[in-house]
Amino acid sequence: MGVKMEKSSSALESNSTMDLRKMMTIVGAFYWFIMTVIVVPVGCLCTLFLVLYPIMGIVWLLGLNKQIFNGIEHIVCQYANDHWVSAGQYTGLTITEHGDDITEIADSRALFLCNHLGLVDHFCLMTAFWDKKGLTGKYMWVIFNIWKWTPLGAMWTTHGNFFINGGRTKRDEVLREFGQHLRNNYWEYDYGWVVMYPEGSRLYLVKEQERKFAEKMGIEPFKHCSHPRTGAAHTTLTVCGKNPQDPTKANAGDLPPMEYVIDCTLGYPKGEVVDISKAMLGEWPNDNSHVAVHYSIHKVKPEWADEAKLKEWLYQRYAEKVRDIQGDPK
Repeated sequence: MGVKMEKSSSALESNSTMDLRKMMTIVGAFYWFIMTVIVVPVGCLCTLFLVLYPIMGIVWLLGLNKQIFNGIEHIVCQYANDHWVSAGQYTGLTITEHGDDITEIADSRALFLCNHLGLVDHFCLMTAFWDKKGLTGKYMWVIFNIWKWTPLGAMWTTHGNFFINGGRTKRDEVLREFGQHLRNNYWEYDYGWVVMYPEGSRLYLVKEQERKFAEKMGIEPFKHCSHPRTGAAHTTLTVCGKNPQDPTKANAGDLPPMEYVIDCTLGYPKGEVVDISKAMLGEWPNDNSHVAVHYSIHKVKPEWADEAKLKEWLYQRYAEKVRDIQGDPK
């Protein structure tokens, strides 16, 4: 009986230790959530209104170069990106980069297209961008507007990110607004990369749409991603891409053009995409927190001014993504 009591006592101590660790993990996850969604965005907004806007006023009054304001704003954005990287590190996230070296074009003007699997994707990309000098402060994100009316959304808005949603009925209107946003802000505030998820949303949210689309087109639906929407990417190249008559200028006017398109593929172990809440608790599928990031760099082609040709090219790229994620060498 004494032995049984000893085992029972040991089990209780073990359970108590596990409960304490679980509680500490939950507290840590709550801390990072509040910091990411509220504290850091509010801090950035305060910096913007109390420091950056007054600096902008002084720059305007004295007729100074606006790059002074842009440079400081990009540094603040870089700090915000660093926080996301830290949050990713807390979850245990580890990324491995493959393919072309994007460091070589980090300071260039480019369109970055990535498949979208889950909310952790944002942390993966920001971690991947972290050590690419000059990139993290100068990107513009095109984001689904679920976060728009939060402190996080307010911070993104003041940086110049664009929130896109509205479905098919508002497609043309939203794309016109996005095109005007690029004309008004892309060069004015010295952005480099435009980052977007062409599928429109996370994979599990668009799987049914993908099935219906494939059925309508008489093609096989993709398994690990969906066929990309081309509207936002085409609008970006229509405004920022090279002018066919003078490749040294953008389509929008006498401005430096966008030179590259980066096709990025994210892949989770065995195709199991971790839920953000599970990741924050360190509960990754199969205890594997490694995510593969593959890059393929392409120079902007004049033929992509035709949306049908851009769509054809993107569909080919996404078919390759499916094979890459599945490990099919064909």
